[in-house]
Amino acid sequence: MAMISSEHGDHQHIYGAVSRNGDKYFGEGFASRQLKEGTYLIEFERPFAKEPAITCTIFGHEWHTFDKSVAVLDISQSHVIVCTSTPHRPESCGFMLIAFGDA
Repeated sequence: MAMISSEHGDHQHIYGAVSRNGDKYFGEGFASRQLKEGTYLIEFERPFAKEPAITCTIFGHEWHTFDKSVAVLDISQSHVIVCTSTPHRPESCGFMLIAFGDA
């Protein structure tokens, strides 16, 4: 987790990756767990002042990820819920994330 100060205030930057089973693979500033097949809860160690901007991308071996996508289902100051899926159904898959917003 990085704190960045500017003339517009303080900002928080969280980054990392989550394994297909919901464990944190790397990064800082968050805890993660799998809620059900393809659905993950990411809880921020330090809540944001308001909802942050979230970017996610699938990661893993090509033969496991070529047909996967990732969607942000819910965002709050303290957490984000993410779903990974095939075109037909939720399916567990690793993903990377960045959250950035006002501290």
